[in-house]
Amino acid sequence: MHPLRVTIIGAGISGLATANRLLELSKEKNIPLELNILEAGQKAGGTLSTIEKEGFLMEEGPDCFITDKPAALNLVKRLDMEWQLMRTNSDLKQSFILKGHKLHPIPEGFYLLAPSRLMPLMTTPLLSLWGKLRAAFEPFIKVRRDPQDESVGAFVKRRLGKEVFESLAQPLIGGVYNADPDDLSLNAAMPRFKEMEIKYGSLLKALATRQLNSQAQVSGARYSLFVTLQKGMQTLTDNLLYRIPSESLWLETRVQSLKQNENKSWAIETQGKSLEATAVVLALQPAKMLPLIGHLDSEWQKLLSGIPAHDSATLNLGFRRKDIGHALDGFGFVVPAKEKKLILGCTFSSQKFFGRAPHDFVLIRVFLGSEALAQLKTQDEAAIVKKVIEELTPILDLKNEPVVHHLAVYNSAMSYFRPGHLSQCSRLEDKASEQKGLYLAGNGLKGVGIPDCVAVGEAAAEKIFKDFGI
Repeated sequence: MHPLRVTIIGAGISGLATANRLLELSKEKNIPLELNILEAGQKAGGTLSTIEKEGFLMEEGPDCFITDKPAALNLVKRLDMEWQLMRTNSDLKQSFILKGHKLHPIPEGFYLLAPSRLMPLMTTPLLSLWGKLRAAFEPFIKVRRDPQDESVGAFVKRRLGKEVFESLAQPLIGGVYNADPDDLSLNAAMPRFKEMEIKYGSLLKALATRQLNSQAQVSGARYSLFVTLQKGMQTLTDNLLYRIPSESLWLETRVQSLKQNENKSWAIETQGKSLEATAVVLALQPAKMLPLIGHLDSEWQKLLSGIPAHDSATLNLGFRRKDIGHALDGFGFVVPAKEKKLILGCTFSSQKFFGRAPHDFVLIRVFLGSEALAQLKTQDEAAIVKKVIEELTPILDLKNEPVVHHLAVYNSAMSYFRPGHLSQCSRLEDKASEQKGLYLAGNGLKGVGIPDCVAVGEAAAEKIFKDFGI
């Protein structure tokens, strides 16, 4: 039997999840597989990168994943890593939002865009009296049943008012998607909220009902909403790499051209290496797919260029505990855009998860905004670190410099979904299916989280076996 020849371009979490599922299916079906994974960078794993520095365990990219989307959790179980799962610190129950130089708790029951309880919203100092009254009027706002997509920002302002958007929803959404909510698709990024509006006529009613239902459910294994791995998120990609034959992975191998042959196989050219494959998986950002398949026709160019990606950067800072005056009695804080800071938010990493800092030290992780990223292109790292510490000093009552820091920057690493993204994504999938042997994966399609990336990669692997009748 001839082997199934598959080449995966991109060795981030999507590409590695694709490879792992291909190997699982090959073994289950007893089908020989000739697998190649081409990665332009010096290491595999993409943004899942954990480093140990002077006793601190630092995440350069995502520090956890969500469990109510099952793909990542199921993968962890299949890799026999479930024993390494670690939940967030159960002693902490809150996060904060910055107003001026002071951190205020996010109103209890506020879930990303909307409240499930009215009273905490009525007592928060984050909103004016008018802002509170406007939010309380939400159950009386007319339901919009128009299926046409709208931005997350437009949706929140329509349902709850401009003030709730600017003071609460915008920083929370910005912290998740690193995107402007006024240019972010509701149907792609937050479809549940649109469903809530249509089903219940009110987000307040919907979230209150959801809270009651979740309290009533107590069956099966329970996980916190966010979990990590004891030694960091990179252990997930390390375990995937352990299962992939070493001869299948090609690092520092940038693809220069991708063409389909007359027999419908694919010719892949790199600097110094030529490959032929039955199937090719592009586990890349859409913008990085463009040079490879944009030449196929003008529609590919239009569709792929319509899904932009942002740079992202994290700055890990290790402090002596005595050098931070703030109680750090939460998971961290987010910063509204109207505060005009360099930082988008900050996670108290050693408070959120155990084992991230030595005894009597704390680790915090800062997310840099677009202005800081722009300054990084013209100023050195030390200057930006100094400015970030100056911003943090009055917020966290810093009394001394950090004992260690580590900056990680990822270029065009995070896609964001503009209104109309779902129809755009659907058309991309249709076009890929029209091109025999071509499959798309990565965080530019169905979602930016780890579970989304795992799911789209595994789906590509399963579709390959289905399409080739095996």
